[in-house]
Amino acid sequence: MRVASKQAYICRDCGYIYNERTPFDKLPDNYFCPVCGAPKRRFKPYQPAVTKNVNDTDMRKARKAQIKRDEAIGRALPIAIVVGVVALAGLYFYLNSTF
Repeated sequence: MRVASKQAYICRDCGYIYNERTPFDKLPDNYFCPVCGAPKRRFKPYQPAVTKNVNDTDMRKARKAQIKRDEAIGRALPIAIVVGVVALAGLYFYLNSTF
């Protein structure tokens, strides 16, 4: 007997959690989110335990806000690295020109 993985997937656009009987990997590539219509590629694995009221509107909005915060941190990191490199380069040139 085969045991299906209970891995849940979350829509990055609206926070909908796919936790159905059919494994997410077995869904066709043209699968769309039933709430917002996002394509299958906009889903990512979801780790926390899934509860009964997981797809209520308020719960989806809270998850969507958390996803946006997580993605914003990921977008800000390259900017912080560039600012740090520029600051170090400026310090290097300042110290070499004064001594």
